[in-house]
Amino acid sequence: MNPTRKSLLEQMQLHELEIQRRKELLDFTARDAQLLRACRDFIEDEVDETVATFYAHQTGVEEISLIIGDVDTLTRLRQAMTQYVRDLFSGEYGAAYVNNRLRIGLVHKRIGVAPKYYLSAMRVLKSLLMDVIDKRLGEDAACGETKRALDKLLYLDNEFVFDTYIRSLLAELESARDRAELHALKLEEKVAERTRELEELARKDPLTGLFNQRHFTEALTREFARARRKAEPLALLYIDLDDFKSINDRDGHLVGDEVLKRVATLISSQCRSYDVGCRSGGDEFCILLPGTSGAGARELAQRMLDQLAAGGDPTALSIGIAVAGPVHWPATAAALIDAADQAMYAAKGHGGSRLQMHAGFAPGGGGERLAAVA
Repeated sequence: MNPTRKSLLEQMQLHELEIQRRKELLDFTARDAQLLRACRDFIEDEVDETVATFYAHQTGVEEISLIIGDVDTLTRLRQAMTQYVRDLFSGEYGAAYVNNRLRIGLVHKRIGVAPKYYLSAMRVLKSLLMDVIDKRLGEDAACGETKRALDKLLYLDNEFVFDTYIRSLLAELESARDRAELHALKLEEKVAERTRELEELARKDPLTGLFNQRHFTEALTREFARARRKAEPLALLYIDLDDFKSINDRDGHLVGDEVLKRVATLISSQCRSYDVGCRSGGDEFCILLPGTSGAGARELAQRMLDQLAAGGDPTALSIGIAVAGPVHWPATAAALIDAADQAMYAAKGHGGSRLQMHAGFAPGGGGERLAAVA
């Protein structure tokens, strides 16, 4: 619930029983209330002078004068103090009285009055009021008892004022803690996001956006072990751009970079979500195809060549294919790369855009060559 819809008394859950219990702890009785109530008339006669003397003293303290700040604020404070002195001798010290004391604590906290200044001010006010009681009741037998009653009431007031003051401090601390936790959470999220970005950059080739050689090697080692454990096929395409050096020499490296990016886009368009396409260096690319047979690998390679031809792209590719499993396996993952590399060079030796499949691991590979329009 919005706190502005509750009184301070309700917010702090101070009920009549708690108020009465605090009076009992200070031995503030109905007799004390009666004694203070009996002073009301002569206190009213003295209230303006008492308040004037009080603020003359307060504004003489430089730190307090700076807190008060201006004549309008001083005027409002004088009015509030006048009412407070009247309340002290009203004889009524129930919920309404306590709620006003709580509000005083909150106001003092908001305007920046430190506890030392508040307590100093209360000492001055107490001394002034005691002087008034002495002056008016000095010969009365009830004078001492009345002064003790006022002392107890001021202690009670200070309790409530500091309840609110401390509660306000705790609320600030909780708010600061919440802000700090939120800031820390945002920093953690930002660091995590940045870490992900850095990890992604560390895995990707900056020019083509494909995975780099390092990530490809890690993925090949992982997928090779997994495929062998599950007796599933694992295909690898090794792709080289024909005469790429001539493109760079003739048209410049910017044109060469565009060719590399077009090939990377072609590779990405053909890869499934779990395939791994990478630029292995220079003008060479690899595609790792988990769970793919020789026929599936050949089909993908042929689609790439056909797509280049259909789009009128003059780029010529030589593609070597090696397939491990599900029965026959090379000794290592590196051997699978070597086999695909050899098949690629074999395809390159036939000119044009070609693909060649290494026949050493998968039955039926046959080392066949497929021609494609360049």
